[in-house]
Amino acid sequence: MRTFKKIQSFGAGLTGATGGKSNEAILFLNTSGGAANITVQSLNPQGNIERVGPFNLANNQSFIYPLFAYGWTGSAAGISAWQLF
Repeated sequence: MRTFKKIQSFGAGLTGATGGKSNEAILFLNTSGGAANITVQSLNPQGNIERVGPFNLANNQSFIYPLFAYGWTGSAAGISAWQLF
């Protein structure tokens, strides 16, 4: 099991982004009151942004995206995300 030692906000609502390349995973939580979709932007080996998803989250469901993420977009205002280091 992986343990993360640091956490930092990675946006809330409909979007979040960072220019840094240091996170190891992203934790998402949906508290919007209904289902929501999340699309994550990661960098491919050539350094280009690739969109991964959408991932569907039920209300009060959390999800860890276990790779570096550059940014994300969501379909509901009740989504929170944190970078894990």
